Amino acid sequence: MENTRRKIPDFFKAYRPEYSSQRMHVPRAFLAQLDGPLPGEILLRHRMGRQWHVKVTLEAQDAYFEDGWQEFVRENLVETNDYMVFSYQSPGVFRVVIYGHSACEKKECALPGEVGEGSEVQEHDSDDDDEDYNEEEQEEEEDEGRSKRSKKEGNVEERKAANEDPTNVKRYIDLKNPYFVTVVQALRSSCLYVPRSVLIDYELKLPQAVLFHDPTGRTWRGTVKVWTDRRTWITGWGALCRHNNLKINDRCICELLEENGVTDRIIKVHIIGGNST
Repeated sequence: MENTRRKIPDFFKAYRPEYSSQRMHVPRAFLAQLDGPLPGEILLRHRMGRQWHVKVTLEAQDAYFEDGWQEFVRENLVETNDYMVFSYQSPGVFRVVIYGHSACEKKECALPGEVGEGSEVQEHDSDDDDEDYNEEEQEEEEDEGRSKRSKKEGNVEERKAANEDPTNVKRYIDLKNPYFVTVVQALRSSCLYVPRSVLIDYELKLPQAVLFHDPTGRTWRGTVKVWTDRRTWITGWGALCRHNNLKINDRCICELLEENGVTDRIIKVHIIGGNST
């Protein structure tokens, strides 16, 4: 009689950056279903065929996905409150399906490597925007500390994310302008994520070509890309981060300005905790 391998039940995790951005805890109930401990390295497979090598750390009765987990999160565009379902296909191999805020499966993932992360420009020229870049490569940057502004009421309300250190935003920007705060979480990221809440709260529609202004006066060209799930990314961010020697957990206030009647074509970047204060 042919031996059939026992089916190990799937498990799911809701993504919370405060608990799972650096490593992910594997449920004890799942571990109890296994015939032995997880191997020291496992494979996480995306439905599109890509896979990530992730180290497993064992601590007493607990197991954690660690080295390689951050890349998996970033390259699969995992956001707060996304649900991830893990299916144990064979020893050390998981198939992962990710469900987004729409309750539907998220099928896209970023491609490996970096291509043309923006170019420095000497003047504000919106016609020269032909740099190469990879549309699917972007940053799983968690954008904290967004502000809300009601145009109908004509006021600005400063809002801090729960895990953001207090920042004196008034010191850096004109509060009449739209803005949001982003936290650097990956040094190799090429794109800036624009929080959807900012676009909705300020009733913004970004132009296709934008310019980043860094604190030293340099200007970096960016291109706005909107994904099918309506998330908005801007290329050129990685070049600005590298030239300003930004480090992980540095905070940047992104202030959206108007130039020549075009709203939000200029993004003035105020670096908190980097080379500029």
